[in-house]
Amino acid sequence: MGKIDKKILINVIIVGVVTAGIVTAFSIPLGVIPALGNILFPGKGIWKIPGEVPEYEELEVFNLENDVTVIRDNWGVPHIYAKSEADLAFALGYVHAQDRFFQMDMGRREVQGRLAEVLADFAPGVEEYDKFNLALGMKYWSEKTAEYAMELQDNGTIDFMDDWVKYADGVNYYLNTHKNEKPLEYYLLGFNPEPWDIVDSFSYTAFMSSMLILQFSDLSRYSEYMAFEAAGYEEWYAEKYNNIHYGQRPIVPEYGDYSSPPVPPSTPVEVPEENFELALGFTEFLNAIGDLPYQKDLLTREFTHGSNNWVVDGTKTTTGKPILANDMHLAWNSPGIWYEAHLVCENTGLNTYGFTVAGVPIPIVAHNAHIAWGFTNAGMDVMDFYFYDTINDTHYVYDGTPTAFTTIDYEVKIKGKEPEQFTLRETVHGPVVSDLTYGGFSAEDFGLENGVLATQWTLYNVTNTFRALYGFNHATNLAEFDEASKFFDVPGQNIVYADVDGNIQIRPTARVPIRDDTGIDPWNTGNGTMPYNGSAGQGDWIGFVPFEDLPVSTNPSQNYLVSANQVSVGPDYAVTKGYHLQPYGYADGYRARRINEALEAKGPGTIDIDFMKDLHFDVVDTSAAAFTPVILAELDNAYPSKSTEIQEIYDILDGWDYEMDKDEVAPTIFRAWRDYMYQATYGDESSEYGISAYPDLNLLEYIVYENATSHWFDDVTTTPKVENLTDCVVKAVDYALDYLTDVYDSADPTTWRWGEIHKGAAPDLLGIGVGYVGPFELSGSGYTVTPSGISMRTYYTSTSDFRPSTHGASQRYIVDLSNMNNSISVIPSGQRAIQSSRHYSDQLIELFLQGLYHEQWFTNIPSNFPTTAVESEIYFVGGH
Repeated sequence: MGKIDKKILINVIIVGVVTAGIVTAFSIPLGVIPALGNILFPGKGIWKIPGEVPEYEELEVFNLENDVTVIRDNWGVPHIYAKSEADLAFALGYVHAQDRFFQMDMGRREVQGRLAEVLADFAPGVEEYDKFNLALGMKYWSEKTAEYAMELQDNGTIDFMDDWVKYADGVNYYLNTHKNEKPLEYYLLGFNPEPWDIVDSFSYTAFMSSMLILQFSDLSRYSEYMAFEAAGYEEWYAEKYNNIHYGQRPIVPEYGDYSSPPVPPSTPVEVPEENFELALGFTEFLNAIGDLPYQKDLLTREFTHGSNNWVVDGTKTTTGKPILANDMHLAWNSPGIWYEAHLVCENTGLNTYGFTVAGVPIPIVAHNAHIAWGFTNAGMDVMDFYFYDTINDTHYVYDGTPTAFTTIDYEVKIKGKEPEQFTLRETVHGPVVSDLTYGGFSAEDFGLENGVLATQWTLYNVTNTFRALYGFNHATNLAEFDEASKFFDVPGQNIVYADVDGNIQIRPTARVPIRDDTGIDPWNTGNGTMPYNGSAGQGDWIGFVPFEDLPVSTNPSQNYLVSANQVSVGPDYAVTKGYHLQPYGYADGYRARRINEALEAKGPGTIDIDFMKDLHFDVVDTSAAAFTPVILAELDNAYPSKSTEIQEIYDILDGWDYEMDKDEVAPTIFRAWRDYMYQATYGDESSEYGISAYPDLNLLEYIVYENATSHWFDDVTTTPKVENLTDCVVKAVDYALDYLTDVYDSADPTTWRWGEIHKGAAPDLLGIGVGYVGPFELSGSGYTVTPSGISMRTYYTSTSDFRPSTHGASQRYIVDLSNMNNSISVIPSGQRAIQSSRHYSDQLIELFLQGLYHEQWFTNIPSNFPTTAVESEIYFVGGH
């Protein structure tokens, strides 16, 4: 596929605006768009935006210790060669700013509660989101972590914070020398870039952490319990949550496996009105949270916010050395979250290639010449909620004692308006979040005369994760990597590892709180799974799980390790260690099943890079493999003699290999059936009792196979009739066929291609279409190794609600520990966030969507870099 000239995007903007009237348009701002003269006059605005970096630059920078060389390859990836790591960081800051500064700017503003300064007229109400982010404490603790890091530098504990300072210098050097080359978004929004500092870098790490671990499921579980509590707690609520291990393959294999648990008795129950009313409080709170931009998106898409990583040892590979693979599942944007970079330091021997976040001076996931590592989200519960009686606006009750709120005063600047003064109240546990949501939150919501809701999470502290990342990049063996892992505290990750010595390892790690559950209410399932009564002194954190007690698997007998956000450990862990790492919060295990099956099936000496690539792009849906036989069996039960329509659907599914191929129709039928099966099984209870009864998909699989007479199959709105599994399956088939006939405007199922409705897109950061890439047809689903998911709650309600998937693998890389030069990678965007650049979306279009990767050119000597792969060079002349 040839290169796509993104200058077309700029031309479209120009043509569309200019034809509206040249004379008046240049003096009248159009909504959020500033006066167009600043954008369109020759010599100003977009004419100053360079699509590409210069082919060669030589820059004199006197505060560099020595010369630095930057070679960009033909995918725009910088390979930076320096003699000191401080100079290396300076150059990385420079190229980050050159390619991604607007993205960096928006990230720090989100954490620091400063979006309204520049977006208020574009996004009315964004100041409430600023307040919410300030309440989460990310700005405060980013500042504290920066202070802590400099203290460690001053007392000699660490010696690399000069690199962070030099990184900021590199960013600012670029900004100061290229003031007339701002990205297009600055012209559209009418503001200028501001200098960068190390607090901004720590803010970005806080943003990443919050994106992965922020959750409010404690409150939703409370609401569900209150709705079912009277006579149905043991039968209904426990049934939903006690069987969540069904089909799970634990990440760490040494702590046993899960067998099918017994099914508790299940009969429909009447829910007392007072309990229903109690549930409304948290439901209203969650609805308010759901109106916030990021949370609204999170709550309305199919779950793909996870990751895959796996590693095989040398006994399974063709080379006799490990191979490691990783793909982290995050939002697709233009530009994407990851920026590839290769960093080489002559004096220290550092030679690392990996994925950086523009704004942070060190790779997050990478390999060096000795080791490789990757991440998946661990899903550990590190965030708790507490409700309290209040005495007045200044005091609340904690552990039976009147206690004063502490306060932090903030000023939220709003573009075009006067600043708003904002006082954040805090309890002993953390900030009072009930003051801050859209619509507010009242004491009556708790059934209390007066009350507030506060939260505590592990991000409310200084973090040492920056020390872990430094150690990872510099480690040369397993012992050094393990030592660095001790500092990795947020966000919780499953860290997969391999080295040239043949070792493989996986370690779920985080700062996991130990709660004091003494005296909690009988309904509270403990371990942070529900909100605590702070006024009664419940749920205090009394410590953290020691690093040496966290699970780890090193060189297991199965010769491979897999994490795909499934449960970390088996049941023996709680017995032997005494800790509950993940009461809930992990994925339902379908991706993990598929990867385990694929690796188990390969014999000794058979796995190579090509196999790993195929597995990365695998689209077999193991949930389809689990449910499709049930559909066929129940159709046989219901229709001994099938109609032509049903027989055609039956034959399509019967001949399916469970691949969610965009060119096939079986995936479309299955996906529609699955969504309506959810509705047929759980929708009636959800509507009748005002709760979300929908469990993870493996719970539906559990009752289908283990409890076919479950009360969930009965429609509680059709008494006295009692429906069963067959009724639900057939009802879902009927609804799915009617719906798909309407969507495709055809009753012929052979026209129902999956790719027609299953599409992806990479939106621009502002969401206004300037730089939007897509939609593009996709294979896969939210349950395949290569993930992408349209939302059933938006799509299967109305044809007009269809939205492309904007989440999936945010990067892919495969590391060959026998020869690092064989390692390959790809991102679903491009390196450069300038819409007219050939590197704006080249990797997405030419590689990612084609199932391809690019070489990494992992040489530590610039003169050895292949000349055919050199696209541009920067030569920084140091001060000497």
